[in-house]
Amino acid sequence: MRIVFVGLGGVGGMVGGKLLAGLAGAPEHEIIFWCRGETLAAVKENGLKVSSSDGEFTVRPSLATCSADEVKTADLLVFAVKNYHLETAIRDLAPLANSKTIVLPLLNGVSALETLEKQLPQCDTLGGCAYVFAHAERPGVIKQAGALQRIVFGKKGISEAENLTRYGAIEQVLKKSGFDITLTEKIDVAMWSKLVFLSPLAGVTTLSNRSVSEVLAHEESFETLKQLLREIENLARAKNIALPEDVVETSLERAHSLAPFSKTSMQLDHENGRQTELESLIGYICREGKAMGVSIPTYEKVYDGLKRICKV
Repeated sequence: MRIVFVGLGGVGGMVGGKLLAGLAGAPEHEIIFWCRGETLAAVKENGLKVSSSDGEFTVRPSLATCSADEVKTADLLVFAVKNYHLETAIRDLAPLANSKTIVLPLLNGVSALETLEKQLPQCDTLGGCAYVFAHAERPGVIKQAGALQRIVFGKKGISEAENLTRYGAIEQVLKKSGFDITLTEKIDVAMWSKLVFLSPLAGVTTLSNRSVSEVLAHEESFETLKQLLREIENLARAKNIALPEDVVETSLERAHSLAPFSKTSMQLDHENGRQTELESLIGYICREGKAMGVSIPTYEKVYDGLKRICKV
């Protein structure tokens, strides 16, 4: 199986690096890293260095490139770029995608799936989400915070048995990464459950300039967080997403379990003057709320505040 990881940030670098290490000695599988600029130069010269919860290691892919001509074809395309780079990545990689190519997005939010289905209609596109707190410490160096390593993926609209028949081989390969891998027919629920957890935290931490633990300890910020959680839950239920009844409580428990002073990826991007995923994590909720006729006043207030300070 030829697997191309598109983007070597925290998620792409951690999953791709660990999978490459786990597949050592398996010549039937090939891992390719698609990246650009300083990251591409660093990986070509020094390999990809990964510092994870279970140790440090360096891997060298069979190919690191930003040329579709070099890759030629792909059995599995794993998109792990930021949402604001997705359309450019799709255009660049479209020449190597065909009717036998399976596409797996591991991006924040839920909008990437729709974008990929629309722009790569010839491919078999799955839903997916990754749970891992990791970031690129510098080009070619990925560092994980915490021990969580989980990927959930699958195809909505077909049975669990059919998912296993079609994508069981991918499940088995991905398990070589050491991540907890779940193949499910309820991928929409998994993706929205992650968004319910991530979107409110991203909004409040970035706007308030507080870490997750500081938000939880601050009365006003914590109240804003709870309001956002209720509003995004209402939107998901209006869209007939079968979220667990306790999704808000579970999200808060997960936030409390994070390491002290943990920061969201959007907050870190903002603090470092980088472009943020404001539109896919916050703006998307506001636009969907308006389209569905769901009242989300706290989201609209947070979105207005973030538009004044975030780079998009």
